[in-house]
Amino acid sequence: MRGVLKAAGAAIIFAGLITAAQGAYVPAKAWVGQILLEQAWEEGKATGTDVPPWEWADFAPEARITVPRLGVGTVVLNQASGSAMAWGPGHVAGTAPIGAPGLSAIAGHRDTHLAFTGDLRPGDRVDVDTGGVTHRFEVRKALVVDSRRWRFESRFSGPSTLVLSTCWPLDAKTPGPLRFIVY
Repeated sequence: MRGVLKAAGAAIIFAGLITAAQGAYVPAKAWVGQILLEQAWEEGKATGTDVPPWEWADFAPEARITVPRLGVGTVVLNQASGSAMAWGPGHVAGTAPIGAPGLSAIAGHRDTHLAFTGDLRPGDRVDVDTGGVTHRFEVRKALVVDSRRWRFESRFSGPSTLVLSTCWPLDAKTPGPLRFIVY
């Protein structure tokens, strides 16, 4: 009987360790991913090339966005595909290069890399380093739009304008069509 109890106890401990490891996997993966993205960003800045954060990545760091008042910053990827945005916000295809005349859009998840957008206020400074040049933007306005009807402006003239886009409401747990847009 004692052997059966020891085996049952060992099985319960083993199952608990497996469950804890599964729970720690995603946060650990995200933490390591951010370190690799930061390293790739620094290497890309130094060499002037796109450097994928790991061998099989189909994206690379393009810029680094920071908000001095909030003390936040994150690497921006060169695409806003679903697989890329699992690691960080991405530059939306079809919008102007960051810092160029026209509208540049960066999209990201509300519960991770762009969670800070809810704390932005008109007048806040948003800096975007594109690898040697820092472009300074000032928050002008924010609005909620329905993504089924709203699209990023595809204008490539006029002053350099940055738009940050994330899902709305910011504290929701399920996906939906609404987007929080910060100019």
